[in-house]
Amino acid sequence: MAWPTPQEYNEAIQNPPTAFTDPELRNGQPVLTPLGLPRPITGNFASVYQMVCAHQRVWAVRCFLRDFDDHQERYAAISQHLAQLNLPYMVNFTFLADGIRVGGNRYPILKMEWVEGEPFLPYIERNLMAPAILLDIARQWVQMAQTLAQAGIAHGDLQHGNLIVVQGRLKLIDYDGMYVPSLAGRRSHEVGHRNYQHPQRSEATFGPEIDHFSSWIVYTSLVALAAEPSLWQRLRGGDECLLFRREDFVAPERSPTLATLEQVGDARLTRLAATLRTLLALAPEEVPPVYAQIDLNAIRAQSSINWLRDHLGGAQKAPSTASQTVGQAAQTQQGKASWLEDFIGAPDAVASSASYRRERTAAAASAALLTAAWLLIDLGAPGLATPALTVAAVIAGNLGYLGYRYRLQAEVVARRVLHRQLRTLHRSRHALEQEIAVIKRNEEHIQRVHNQQISRIERALTAVQQTEQRTLAAENERHRRRIEKLQVQRQRQQQEETLKVQQIEMHFKERITDIDRRLAAIGQAETNARRKLLEERRRRFVAEFLHRQKIEKALITGIGPAVKERLKEHGIVRVTDITAERLAGIPGIGATRADLLLTWRQRVESLAWQGAPTRLDRNDERAVHRHHARLHDQLHKERDRLERKLAKQLTAVHDKAARQTTRLAEEEAKLEDRHRRQVAEIRKRQRERTTVLLAERNEIDRQAETFLAEIEQMGSGLARRQQQLDAEQSALNALLAQRETLHFRTYLRRVFWPR
Repeated sequence: MAWPTPQEYNEAIQNPPTAFTDPELRNGQPVLTPLGLPRPITGNFASVYQMVCAHQRVWAVRCFLRDFDDHQERYAAISQHLAQLNLPYMVNFTFLADGIRVGGNRYPILKMEWVEGEPFLPYIERNLMAPAILLDIARQWVQMAQTLAQAGIAHGDLQHGNLIVVQGRLKLIDYDGMYVPSLAGRRSHEVGHRNYQHPQRSEATFGPEIDHFSSWIVYTSLVALAAEPSLWQRLRGGDECLLFRREDFVAPERSPTLATLEQVGDARLTRLAATLRTLLALAPEEVPPVYAQIDLNAIRAQSSINWLRDHLGGAQKAPSTASQTVGQAAQTQQGKASWLEDFIGAPDAVASSASYRRERTAAAASAALLTAAWLLIDLGAPGLATPALTVAAVIAGNLGYLGYRYRLQAEVVARRVLHRQLRTLHRSRHALEQEIAVIKRNEEHIQRVHNQQISRIERALTAVQQTEQRTLAAENERHRRRIEKLQVQRQRQQQEETLKVQQIEMHFKERITDIDRRLAAIGQAETNARRKLLEERRRRFVAEFLHRQKIEKALITGIGPAVKERLKEHGIVRVTDITAERLAGIPGIGATRADLLLTWRQRVESLAWQGAPTRLDRNDERAVHRHHARLHDQLHKERDRLERKLAKQLTAVHDKAARQTTRLAEEEAKLEDRHRRQVAEIRKRQRERTTVLLAERNEIDRQAETFLAEIEQMGSGLARRQQQLDAEQSALNALLAQRETLHFRTYLRRVFWPR
């Protein structure tokens, strides 16, 4: 099942009652753009919509753009763990597995409490000249990191986009990559923002320590900005980062940000920069938490694992294996130099008196010669020059002979041999050190050239990536404008359809309503027609009855034939002719007779009305009913005709709208297909260029690795030779120390004054 695109979510959320399954969201309304469309906040993994529901309660609806198999399990575990803690940094949320319906399928959503606050980067930029506020945020940051760690939680993507400042307090959002203890052993679905994460972090790194490095980055940035606000402009802060970028982590030795912190002249920033360089030498899971406040300089003297154990676990240090190894190596090398001891021999005991027989014989002969010379002087030998010269010669000869014999002494010979060997070793070490220096210079040169080439390729890769991003951004913007144009057309078409339908319905419904009103009035009209016809029949009956009543035949009390004749002469023959006006003009008819005549007329009229019919006959009834039935049928036929005409016109409008909608959908599909092909082509070109650069970098790495391996092999041989020379020198020094120093004065004492 394909996952919905942001555009498909946009279309679905335009009609909340059919889109959402949650009752509260179904009765809500999305916040709209000036074009009348839902306003999404779209990221890499989700689009977020703001829904205003009953009682002005506002929710954030997070619609996922990618599918993960364990979505529901992860959010269930996260929700359960957070519900037990009630941390002040978190936002309440509910995971709805079938929360939204798009294109006939249901997809999960996240219903979160909408938090009104200021995004992190604008807040920091606004308070650059308020170091107290920045330091307070840094303090909150460390406290939050410690609180999350104590709760066994790691957010997984600590960065500016997931931070909101609400009345000066930090709030965390977006829990897609969160770690809680019940998720231990799983992989992460994301590795966080590139400008905040350790360069070695991967999806396999998923545990309570994944926030440690990003915590250090945010904390260092906040402290640096509090100490030196100008760093924001100098290091282009706010460009998808606080101060640091991924390039600073990948190559810290070439990092302009770290170099700038070290050159600011603030000892705190210098220490923090050194700390970050040290952290980058560790694996992501070995980075210590920012709140621990440990001595990070200890890392340089120990392995990262021992350092963590020593400083975090408080365990006693075990004897250094490396020191034991070096000691054993020294003993081995000392054993290899035992040939010197074999050559020189063991220290001799003090020479006995017989060892100096030659020296003493020579001394005795010299004494005899001197005695003879002085005897000649005593016997009167001429002059003193010859004896004096003889004495001087004897003394000089004895001293020369004793010096010669002194140099042949075992102790003197042994020390002379040892000193000669030490001088030879010194010359060998000097030559060896010169060779090692040459090798180091060659290694540094190769490394420097390698770094220059790698930097060039990295810049080229960055340029390729930036070019791809710019090209993709331009293409996405063009695609967005095209889609928005289609959306405007679709909105206009929908509005035109709605307006046309309203006009047609209004026109026909007025006429249909009039017919319904007339139909409703037919029953009353039929009743009125019956009443009117009956009244007409009664009046006709009375008129005919009165017309038949003649005065001359009637018996009227007080009116005799003469009076009747007089009345006839004046044209009053029937009862209907009797009126007060006409009677007043007849002679002989006084008021009394006029009253009698008028009274008689009233009695006759009363009798006529009493005899008049009180209801219509069957023929009249049928005639009235048939007339109104025909009228009712005509109105019904007219109403049916109008309804058919209304349905026909509405169908025509809807069919036209459907054709336009289909055309727009086909055009949108073509745009999407074209956009996908163009994006694929852009990425293909980028991959090809990247492949060429990566191949070049691999070749450079291979060549450098080959050269460095050869140099390392030579260096290893020289290092072993240096160790041998060191061991030989140590052995010679030890032997030299064991040999007794025989001074010439001691030698003379042994020769002439033996004990």
